[in-house]
Amino acid sequence: MALTNRDVTAYGRLSYPDLFVPRQAFEDSDKKSYALTLLIPKSDTATIARVQAAIQAAVQDGVERRVLKNAIDPAQTKNPPLRDGDSMNNNGEPRGPEFAGHWFIAAKSPESRKPFVVDQNVQPIINEADIYAGCYVNAAFQFYAYNHKSGGVGIAASFSGVQKAKDGEPLGGPAIEATDVFSALGGAPAAAQGGFGQPQQQGGYNQPPAQTDMGF
Repeated sequence: MALTNRDVTAYGRLSYPDLFVPRQAFEDSDKKSYALTLLIPKSDTATIARVQAAIQAAVQDGVERRVLKNAIDPAQTKNPPLRDGDSMNNNGEPRGPEFAGHWFIAAKSPESRKPFVVDQNVQPIINEADIYAGCYVNAAFQFYAYNHKSGGVGIAASFSGVQKAKDGEPLGGPAIEATDVFSALGGAPAAAQGGFGQPQQQGGYNQPPAQTDMGF
């Protein structure tokens, strides 16, 4: 596929990844999508400049294709394509501490277009636990204009895949292991106490789930 000036590859920290199994995109919809959030340090001005250039190209493309009647300022829309991690979320609540000092991009890919997930040698990553919330990746984005009757106008980000660059501290910390809370029992097995055995996030880490509308 030929790249356009709306395409950009950005390096950052991976958050809220749904890279292998699509999840419900909206609470009131049966549609599913793959998703990720990329955290980009505000100090990385070169990457931010390239992202902003791709966003402006999407605005121009939207005007030329008449998706947008006029040029817009994406930063002033309800869900900007490049968001300030130091700001409150749409519910007026603070974001997680990992967002501090970062810009971030929340992107999706439809269920019909599974993203590629590769390692440093551009080989497919098979073990889902190898890529997780907190590791560092190169993510391939494409920005596009939209005009929804209910959602208004704006610029959104889709993504085609990620390349793992290096490990990082898992966001939310590692999942609890059985040996962390139990000791070996002699004789008949005893009933466990407490709420263990809860489903784990992709990659085995306990980052809180993202809102399904990505409005965080």
